[in-house]
Amino acid sequence: MVKLEEDEDLLDDYDDFKEEKAEPQQIYDYTSRRILVWVEDKENLQMVEETLAFLLPLATIRMADSEEKAIKISEQEKWNTYVVDLTEENVSTSEFVKTTNNNPNVMLIALNYSRLNRDNEQNEIYFEPIRRLFDSDTADISQAENQEL
Repeated sequence: MVKLEEDEDLLDDYDDFKEEKAEPQQIYDYTSRRILVWVEDKENLQMVEETLAFLLPLATIRMADSEEKAIKISEQEKWNTYVVDLTEENVSTSEFVKTTNNNPNVMLIALNYSRLNRDNEQNEIYFEPIRRLFDSDTADISQAENQEL
């Protein structure tokens, strides 16, 4: 049997297309995250809640549909993260955002809720960067809480 050089070239090409081993899927755990989410637009409330619960497994997430509720909930319980959509009407100038932004013990995260629809595959490219926002170290917040005690 005669071996042709061309066959070796084809074999080399085949090696390039070998399937690589799949990397194990990353496990997310946001147990330490206590997140208060203010969604002014009631039509988006359920979608935002479901998507954040999907993105941030094991996080404690509480929803508020008005500034008054957000303020009341934030005063009654300890939260280490607040989420708002600054594009919603009157949110960026609200007393809640001003107060939260001036509190060094909490993290204020502004998201565009229109990008939080997990049913829309085009939005999936935003999910990993959104998770990273919540990955920042909560140890600083926990240490600050312990110092208050």
